[in-house]
Amino acid sequence: MPDYWSDDALHSIRAELSRIGSNMLTKADTGALVREIREEVWEDLLSLCTDLTALEARMDSVEAEARICCQQHRAAETAATWQGNMLLILRRQVGDLENRSRRHNIRIRGLPEPDTEPLAVSLLQLFRQILGLDAPPDIRLDRAHRALGQARPDGRPRDVVCCFHSFPLKEQVMTAARKMLTIKFQGADLALFQDHSGLTLDARRALRPITTALRDKGIPYKWGFPFSLQARQGSTWHTLRMPDDTPRFLWALHLPPTRICNWLLEEPTGPRRGEDAGLQPSTTSLSRMSPPRRWGGPAGAEE
Repeated sequence: MPDYWSDDALHSIRAELSRIGSNMLTKADTGALVREIREEVWEDLLSLCTDLTALEARMDSVEAEARICCQQHRAAETAATWQGNMLLILRRQVGDLENRSRRHNIRIRGLPEPDTEPLAVSLLQLFRQILGLDAPPDIRLDRAHRALGQARPDGRPRDVVCCFHSFPLKEQVMTAARKMLTIKFQGADLALFQDHSGLTLDARRALRPITTALRDKGIPYKWGFPFSLQARQGSTWHTLRMPDDTPRFLWALHLPPTRICNWLLEEPTGPRRGEDAGLQPSTTSLSRMSPPRRWGGPAGAEE
């Protein structure tokens, strides 16, 4: 030890060390403290284990309920899809039945209103004028009336719907009308159309971009019955019956992709009447061509 340490300094150091040693924890003190901490931690762990057990039970219950809900959701989704498909099929069949009930009808546009004479008399005169020498002596109409609703405020006459008793006679009138560039009667220009259901008119309006593309490419097409759009390329006929058939139909005819509205699901965006194509001859019409007969629909073969 260096000789510069004095006795007093050494005594002070020894006293301080003695005091520090007396304040230090002993093995007995640390043992008690460790036991206390261990007991507290053990109690917390037991509480945590209890909470985890309860949480695990709740999670098992939630997962079981979730599995049941998923199964029910899948079942409901499958049922809804099936019902939706059935509703689409039923709507198509109802539209077909409505069109079949209208097959004897002709819709006449432009006949002046109010009528100067009974409507049936005016119609008989019109049909005899259209048929000319081919007019039979007796033209029988089961019924004839103006389209339902009030008179139009702009003065345009309402359409006239008439039902022929004889379907061949009705077709004879329509064929003769198609050959006429204009039909003048009582000082007015008239147009004759097949009377279609509202669903058919919606579908034709929705498919107008496709029919325009077909005309531009010179591809002959015609409307089928029950409703379909039939186009011929070479010796092959391609048919579009449902909105989902559109991509396949366009691809088969090498037409550009075209977006059309789903006429079976979407509400019509315009008036249903007055959308029929005119009766003037068209290079794309197939009135004298007959595609292969396709069997289907609620009432027999498609025509």
